This record gives sequence, C-alpha cells and structure tokens, in this order.
Amino acid sequence: MSGLPRLSWQRLASVSGPRKAGLLAVCLVLMLGLAFVFHLRSLFLAIEIQGEQAQRLRLELAEKAPEAQQRAAGHARLMAAQLSLEVEYWRLAAGGELAGLVEDIAYQGQSHGVFVEQMELIPEVLHDHHIEMPIQLRVRGTYAALSGFSQGLAQLPRLIIPKEFDLIPTEEQGPASLQLQVRISAYRSREQRTAPTLPELAPALARPVPGVVRSPFEPAPLTQQRQYLETLPLDQFEMIGSLARRQVRHALLRVGRVVHRLQVGDRLGRDNGRVTVIEEHKVEIAEKIFVPDQGWVERQRTLRLKSSALAG
Repeated sequence: MSGLPRLSWQRLASVSGPRKAGLLAVCLVLMLGLAFVFHLRSLFLAIEIQGEQAQRLRLELAEKAPEAQQRAAGHARLMAAQLSLEVEYWRLAAGGELAGLVEDIAYQGQSHGVFVEQMELIPEVLHDHHIEMPIQLRVRGTYAALSGFSQGLAQLPRLIIPKEFDLIPTEEQGPASLQLQVRISAYRSREQRTAPTLPELAPALARPVPGVVRSPFEPAPLTQQRQYLETLPLDQFEMIGSLARRQVRHALLRVGRVVHRLQVGDRLGRDNGRVTVIEEHKVEIAEKIFVPDQGWVERQRTLRLKSSALAG
C-alpha cells in the first residue's frame, strides 16, 4: 500500500513538461474557482444582511416619522411662544412712567378729534413682576373718532388693556356724538432689565384702523334693505300705494307684512329687476333674463295697484 503513492509520484515525475504545466494550470484554476465561490458566497451573505438592515431602518423611520412631525410642530409652537413672550417683555420694558402715559392719551385724543372730558388716575397696583397703572377715562366724539382713538391706544408700544367700557349717545352734543367711559390698565415691568431689541417686530404691533365704521346707534343703511329685496322673487311684491313729494314719486311695495318705499332706479327681484317707471296705479320693472341662443334679454313687467297680478 505504501508503494502506491510513491509509484504515483514517480509517474507524475516521468510526465513531460507540457503536461505538467497543464496539470498545474488546472489545479490553479480549480483552487481559484473554489476561492472565488467562497468569496462570492460571503459577499452575497453580506449583501443580504445589509438589505435586511436597510429594510429594518426604513421601517423604524416610517414608525418614527409621525413622532418627528409632532416634535417639529411642538418646536414651532415653542418658538412662537418664546417670540410672543419676548414681545410682551419688550412692551413691558417700553412702558414708561405715568406722565408719559398721560401724554400719549392726550396726543391720541387730539390726533383723532376726541375730546377728553375726564382722566382720573387710580393708584398703582404692585404685582410680583410688573406694575399696573389704572386710569378712568371719559371721552366724547363720533363713533369713527372713538374707534380711531381706541385703535391708537392699542398701537402704542406700551402694554395697555381696556378693562371696562360704556358707550353712551349724547343727544345734547349732536346726534353723531357719543360718550365713551373706559377704564384702562397700563403695565410696566418692575425688573430693571434692558428691553430686548425687536426692530422687526415693532411695526407688526400696529394694526390697521378700519376705514369705514358705523355707529351701533345709527339705523342700518338703505343698501342692506335693497340687497335684501334683490333676493326675493318679484311675485311676492304687491303695490299698495304711492307717494309724491317735490315732483318725485315713490312706490309703496309690500312683501309679507313689511312695506318698502322704492324710487326709480332701485333694484328688486332675482332677475336683476330695476324700477323704470312709477305711476299712481302701477310700477314698471325691467328685468334681464338669459334666453338660450339669444343671450341676455330685457323683459318688462308691471306691478299694479291692489293686485298681485303681473302683466308684461
């Protein structure tokens, strides 16, 4: 048995050179192939492991995405609250002494045409971190002037809050004059701290004053009545009479239990109706209706006295 390997090696040794080179090449290829196979297997295994890790990370990211959004929203709310707090600190630090507040009130009254009848200074109230300066005011002016005066106080850098107010019409001063009794409280900080610099926020504290204001003691304008009449069908209107004053005739039209007085040019009805003629016993109305293949067409209709019938 021991002679067999020796014989094999002897035979291999007797093989010619080219054959030996071929055998060596085959062995080398087999060894490289085995090494390549084992190396690929390890690479495929590593790729599979990395794919599983990536999938697990994607799942974790998907699970934590709502939590991240909630944290981002909470952070945004926190920043907004901090900004609002800084603004209030700025307004508290901007509040000066009582003399400056009185000057500001007088200036606002003069700017908006409001007469300051009474200004009662109430003793200051000391709080833990701020000082409250209450003032009882009684001013007089038109509704628009009082509205501008109140807006002007709200736009001051210092922090001012109205506590109690009462709006009273004063007939002795004219029908448009009103008296406003209001108690305001101004605040300033007790701490000796420097006001934070907020140049970009100071203009944002001012809010626009409304250009058109109507006193609640005045009747509603006629435009509201006319807009209401344009929402009703013309069949609901009934002519019950007419009025002539200074060569101008008005028609009295009733809808339900309400009587409306209209003149030439007033609008009513849902079809863009417009009063064109008013006579003692009839009212003529021009309407615009849409007709297929013709477009907008004007149609004449008539309301007659003591009759709800429409002829046209």
